[in-house]
Amino acid sequence: MLIITNNPKFLGFEKEGYVVRYLEEDYLSVLRATRDLVHQGYEVLTHPLYGSVKPYETVYRTIVLKEGNKLNYDSVNLLENAIETAEKFYKTNKDWKWTADILDDFQVIDKDLIDNALDRIG
Repeated sequence: MLIITNNPKFLGFEKEGYVVRYLEEDYLSVLRATRDLVHQGYEVLTHPLYGSVKPYETVYRTIVLKEGNKLNYDSVNLLENAIETAEKFYKTNKDWKWTADILDDFQVIDKDLIDNALDRIG
């Protein structure tokens, strides 16, 4: 399985069966990169807009995928809708400035949500 993220808390992450692809890019870039992987046959296992954190309320996003061999249309639709939603939020709230402490909090929240999802995925 593949974890795609821009959250530095996943650097050095080790869990059997998972590979981490870390991107030094923004939230939307993670969504777009995930969409590209879905077009290559991957299936999304965690919702790209999980949790109660709006796309403009954090800069970190982590998504778990599993490799497949055919186009998963549910994953395509999920990603396209997530990208559209995030773009809409960013148009109205694009100039947020976060302190280092708040950024760290965002990283912890994102990591915790994914850790819980990985426990459920097994």
